[in-house]
Amino acid sequence: MNFVDWTAKAVEARILEMADTLRISPSVRGPKMFGNAMPESVRRYDESYGVQPARYRENASAASLGRMEQVWNWINALPSEADRKLIYAWSWVKVRRGMTISAFAVENDLNDRTLRRQIDRICQRIADNLNRIMLVRLNNADCLLSENQPDIASQTVTSEICVTHWRASDAKPQIDPALAKSRVIKPRDIRARHSAQNRSLGVRSR
Repeated sequence: MNFVDWTAKAVEARILEMADTLRISPSVRGPKMFGNAMPESVRRYDESYGVQPARYRENASAASLGRMEQVWNWINALPSEADRKLIYAWSWVKVRRGMTISAFAVENDLNDRTLRRQIDRICQRIADNLNRIMLVRLNNADCLLSENQPDIASQTVTSEICVTHWRASDAKPQIDPALAKSRVIKPRDIRARHSAQNRSLGVRSR
């Protein structure tokens, strides 16, 4: 596992993804959500086509929902309530249509540049908190047993028996002199042996 330091831009991208996932998630609309008690009219197959316009609904994936909850924990861990409200409202305005960022800044008694500096400061603070948490985890004694270095390859083995049985790069196969009969393959003898086995089993050869 290779740990990469969090940056303000990376945190900002995750916050915007959180707001966009929240935007496309289904919301509760009260009794209107369940419709009325009147059943839908049953139409003939030649009359039903094109009666209602085609609709497409974008759904959030399970991975994006998990990352959304993770970003909520990041933002809720901020000590300042004003920063939490500002980052939530800013991200919601960024992913929705309607209000512009300039109008949002004016509504909060800020200009565009001041709002940008505030967002960068909050994202950098979240990134610093994440880096500090990961730094403490990687300095733990238990992490010495984990593979947190790139391109790890074992150079030694724990068993000495395996070392003695390793073959050199220029090694060639050797034949045991005690097995001289097995050194040469004789097809005629093999066919004769197979024929004798077949006769013992009662199989007629053609």
